[in-house]
Amino acid sequence: MNAYTEIIVNGLNIDAEQATKIQQFVCNWFDDFRFSSATKLQIIRTAKEAQAMMFDPRYAELVA
Repeated sequence: MNAYTEIIVNGLNIDAEQATKIQQFVCNWFDDFRFSSATKLQIIRTAKEAQAMMFDPRYAELVA
């Protein structure tokens, strides 16, 4: 688990496996987001947005 995954785990209170999936989703679909230059709050907000998108049926094919 890297530092960004740990921020997501703690910020969203989820397990490491789910946090890794969210981090991967962000890396693949949030082109303008850079973990390295983001604050912890920005990472948590983006992860929360990505998590909501992952559960939205309109984005189901992006998660698979």
